Amino acid sequence: MKMNKHLLVLIFLLSIVMLSGTLVLAVETTEMKDTSIDYTPYRELVVNEPGVVYQVKITNTGDAEKTYEITPAADAIKNLGTYRIDPSDKITLKPNEQQTVYFYLAVEKTVAGRTAVPIKITSGSTETNLELVARPIGPFMATEKKTGMLAYAFKIVLTIILVIIIIIALILGFRRMRPKKEESEEENRPEFEENVETYY
Repeated sequence: MKMNKHLLVLIFLLSIVMLSGTLVLAVETTEMKDTSIDYTPYRELVVNEPGVVYQVKITNTGDAEKTYEITPAADAIKNLGTYRIDPSDKITLKPNEQQTVYFYLAVEKTVAGRTAVPIKITSGSTETNLELVARPIGPFMATEKKTGMLAYAFKIVLTIILVIIIIIALILGFRRMRPKKEESEEENRPEFEENVETYY
């Protein structure tokens, strides 16, 4: 009997632990409600520019005051450079109040292509995930393209000039060879007119 009681208590405790773990997971993954978020998801990285700015407008559409915390993914930031959030990474909004948060991304490392920075906005036990995208474009890439096009055009023009020079050289060579052939033919031609005897 005592053994059964202990077993029942153990099963009861295990079920409570498992149930509380499930509830914690459910709370952690709850989607944010009574909040409107409007943001600029895309920016172009210009070479020799200090960085880019994203605007995130948060509106509390609920009936109670809420505190929002903005947290970017550390790994994504580490691969790019540094960041700053103005006015703060934690803001408190009253019902129907809105505020724009500015996310400054300073690009200090080489960016080869499209890069995404995940941003998590939490309020209490709820959260919303955003993705801020950056793509490198600017003077360096434009110069590189122009240089490639100029090099290609220069090769084409150089090839055309070489072909024209070769054709002119061949024409001049043939013209010089023709008079020499005519002269040699005249020299080898028998002089019949001098040896012709006239008979009456």
